[in-house]
Amino acid sequence: MNSLPTHSTPHPSTTLPSSLRRRRPFGLYMILILLTVQGLLGAVLAALFAISALALPGEFWATVEPELYNVAVSLLLLLITVVVAFGLWRYRGWGWYGMMLLLAYYMTTDVIGYFSGGPDYVSMLLNVFMVFYLNQREVRDLFEESIAAEVGA
Repeated sequence: MNSLPTHSTPHPSTTLPSSLRRRRPFGLYMILILLTVQGLLGAVLAALFAISALALPGEFWATVEPELYNVAVSLLLLLITVVVAFGLWRYRGWGWYGMMLLLAYYMTTDVIGYFSGGPDYVSMLLNVFMVFYLNQREVRDLFEESIAAEVGA
């Protein structure tokens, strides 16, 4: 006769809380912090724009009108950045893809700036590091589970 218990023990990954099963890597925290700071600074600038538009509407529109397109693009990028940061924080596949698209946009503007004589080397370096980091296997695996769940749903 077999004296061993016949009950089966659950798989360790099913007994651990989800926070212990999937640890957010340090680099991802840094990217999230950078995106959050960028979003907060953008929100402050947007609030200052709104205050100046209300306080001095004539002067504000006379000053902003020539740059209205750039202001609108900056506000749109701010909104996209906040949404992408939320997606990255929640391990959503669309957050990873959104970040890749944002980085592609930023790197394109960096290249244009480089060839037009105004290179921003810090931005170029940070963007390249973020692309390489987000494409590492351990980081991609965090988001691939979400992508598989989104496709399967």
